[in-house]
Amino acid sequence: MFPFTLCKEPDCQAFAATGREYCYHHLPDVQKKAILDEVVGKLENSGKLSDLSLVNIEIRGIKERKGTKISGCNFSFSVFEDCDFSDGLIISSFFDYCFFRRCRFSSMDIRYSVFAGSTFIESTIYDSTVIHNNFMGIDALRSSFSGNDFYFSNFSLSRIVDTDMEDCNLKRTNFRGSITRNVSLRYSNPEEAFFRNEEPYQ
Repeated sequence: MFPFTLCKEPDCQAFAATGREYCYHHLPDVQKKAILDEVVGKLENSGKLSDLSLVNIEIRGIKERKGTKISGCNFSFSVFEDCDFSDGLIISSFFDYCFFRRCRFSSMDIRYSVFAGSTFIESTIYDSTVIHNNFMGIDALRSSFSGNDFYFSNFSLSRIVDTDMEDCNLKRTNFRGSITRNVSLRYSNPEEAFFRNEEPYQ
């Protein structure tokens, strides 16, 4: 797991970037570029990121190498656009309050990770194992979350609009307090999920 060391900038409560004394936001520009280039290079080439803390970054237009593994990492408050994370593993990592636009997570194994408060626009999570994850309070718009195993994941207090969740395992998936509009659950099992007032999705 990434180190829980706070940035040395006075009054900053962000975690320091791994191997640095300051968070990404408070690093000099030259260091920001170097560390971001290193992360992108690993995502696209080496196939493994672990125990890394790098919050509030922006990554655009990457395609991870098949089989990429992200474990014990912290990418909170970051922006990802036109990124393909398919055919990889994400485990015990933090993507809370991130912004995903036109991103793809296909044939993934995603476990014990946090996406709470994040925004998904025109993004895809498809044909993946997505169990024991926290999607609490997400905004999903014009996205597709179909063909997944969402066992024991939490979508409570979320807003899910114009987004398909077809052919999904929703056993013990929590949607309490969520707003759902134009959401297709065809071939899924919403009767085994938790909705507001214990009533299934309508």
